[in-house]
Amino acid sequence: MIDLQNLPTSPGIYIYRNSNKDIIYVGKAINLKKRISQYFTGNDALGPKTKTLVSQIHTIETKTVNSEIEALILESSFIKKYKPKYNSLLKDDRSYSYIVITKEDFPKIYTAHFSELPPKADIFGPFPSGTDVAILLKTIRRIFPFYTKKHGSTPCLYCHLGICPGPLISVSDYCQTIKKIKQILNNKFSTLHRQLVKEMLTASQLENFEYSLVLRRQIESLQYIVSGWKNLRHLFEQVNLPEDRQNSAINELIITLGAYLPLPTINRLECFDISQMGTKYFVGSMVVWQNGQIDKKEYRKFKIYSKVTPDDQFMIKEVIWRRSKHPEWGIPDLIIVDGGKPQLTSASAVTDIPIIGLAKRLETIVIKNKNNFVEINLPQNSTALNLLKSLRDEAHRFANYYRQQLMKLSRINHD
Repeated sequence: MIDLQNLPTSPGIYIYRNSNKDIIYVGKAINLKKRISQYFTGNDALGPKTKTLVSQIHTIETKTVNSEIEALILESSFIKKYKPKYNSLLKDDRSYSYIVITKEDFPKIYTAHFSELPPKADIFGPFPSGTDVAILLKTIRRIFPFYTKKHGSTPCLYCHLGICPGPLISVSDYCQTIKKIKQILNNKFSTLHRQLVKEMLTASQLENFEYSLVLRRQIESLQYIVSGWKNLRHLFEQVNLPEDRQNSAINELIITLGAYLPLPTINRLECFDISQMGTKYFVGSMVVWQNGQIDKKEYRKFKIYSKVTPDDQFMIKEVIWRRSKHPEWGIPDLIIVDGGKPQLTSASAVTDIPIIGLAKRLETIVIKNKNNFVEINLPQNSTALNLLKSLRDEAHRFANYYRQQLMKLSRINHD
């Protein structure tokens, strides 16, 4: 007698065995009890092949996991290992999808059907749903950018979207990314989490704070995708703070700054930073947050033309002035500059848009109020402060990335 009442309601896989204890079917579900019960609601709703399957079910086993992504990968591993009879009969085997990771210096990752699989590659699958596989890879690519084809010598659209490593990543760094992706596809989420935490702590100890921030975001994203979300098809849209935290941050920011700046609402934030090295690599960056999320397609980068010696104040002034010549980009409700009073003074001289500085040492918000300066220190758990810090850190990352691109391209051109 099959007991449907005591089945778990969590995500996982279900395993049907016949009277000989052979595995005849494996499936995945967000809600195991609901999905399995559908097989036993009445024969009229079932097709002929499914009716035959149900008639042969002798026992049901379930294996629960925390999220649909784990269920998807676990289902694939069981199908690959046991080759259940009805997984093939209920679905044309040629339509199963596989994930391919090529064997080369810069491995490419893509999906293929069985007849298209290359002879030398790491193969993951089969996956019953091609749609699920496509979204799974899109999700992974948001956390660990990878190549889907050979990359040219210049950045592509996906580089600007943050889902492609770009043309300048080293073989060793890219191979580390591929190893992490393979851990996900092998269902080794706990191992990968421990590795990322260890790498983050090491980076912090070495004062490599930029890389530490990247790792922290990867850890947070990984925790999110295995924390029980319920719809794989919407996961890749959830890459920013939840909506309630976004609203809290904006409301707190308006209240905090409202006594000094006219801010009836905030729909668009722009943050600027300068990156420099030596006497020739001076660049500025603009990153954009609007309508509740980071908007990478709105990012802009600037080569500094008016200075040949280090001068953050003058450079931020140049960048803000040049940005002001492009109203077609949209008008921000608030500008944030990386720095304190000197940078704020220079930037505010060339724009009438409300502007604040964020000084790193104590994460102090600096506001110019007529001829005076106001300094505000919000608590470290402030949602407004965390939003400003994340934008400042992103502007810093984007500026450094652009400067490093210019330096590497210059070395390539000289070689």
